[in-house]
Amino acid sequence: MAWHDNVRVDALWTINEHANAWAWIDGAWCKFDDNHEDSVINMAILCANAKAGGRNVNARIEDSRLKEIYIW
Repeated sequence: MAWHDNVRVDALWTINEHANAWAWIDGAWCKFDDNHEDSVINMAILCANAKAGGRNVNARIEDSRLKEIYIW
């Protein structure tokens, strides 16, 4: 488990495919964990708000997958 604390969401990418959304966090692309479709939607909303507001996040990333995110 790898936590990335006080980092920025610098970019977002999605495509019209099932649960296919990515964020550029702490210098690398990470795919939103897609075990549950609702979690992809919710993380996209959180990341978009963090990016738009220039707010820092704490993100748990495992195997290039965003598993958990907190916005400050």
